[in-house]
Amino acid sequence: MNHAEKTVALPLELPLQAEGQVVGLEPDGSVQVVSHGRRWHCPRAASCLLTPQLHDQVLLCRATDQMWLLAILVRAEPQQAAQLHCEGDLTISASRNLNLHSPTLQLNAERGDCDIKQLNYRGESASVWISLSRLFGKRCESVWESVSQISQRLLRRTHDIEQVRAGQLDIKTSQLTRLHAPTTFISSKTLTRIDGKQIHMG
Repeated sequence: MNHAEKTVALPLELPLQAEGQVVGLEPDGSVQVVSHGRRWHCPRAASCLLTPQLHDQVLLCRATDQMWLLAILVRAEPQQAAQLHCEGDLTISASRNLNLHSPTLQLNAERGDCDIKQLNYRGESASVWISLSRLFGKRCESVWESVSQISQRLLRRTHDIEQVRAGQLDIKTSQLTRLHAPTTFISSKTLTRIDGKQIHMG
């Protein structure tokens, strides 16, 4: 005598809280967690910013009829790079100081805005590679022990007064040197010398 097999769905009582291990990562950010022999599909709670990895020990919490990934308790590989991720904008705010300490700091972004009222930078060296730079301000002061500048073209315009004070001034061009003004003064205390194959005055 054959009896037809019947599958009866039994009511499943969800635990209030449970500890489990991550066994699967879903494209939508949810995870598959095994806890006490059962496999749960758990969305990540908004407060769980640390991205889970496989085999992490996590804390599950029940909300209505759904098990949620509440927090990561122990990472399977503590030395693996950790990632904080949230959908939308993220703001970190502190009422006093905000300190970042690490051997290496990397920033990657398509655009950036920096608004700092007063900035002090101290370092041994700085290297910058950019295609275009624009600086706007009211006053610029710089003090250097040595300055070297190399460029294909250099254009400098001064609307009022430009002054140069130097111990020695050496100007050398490969083709042409031109000085032009409505009034030009050249003076010296000891010696003035003009040397060339041809000298035209007037």
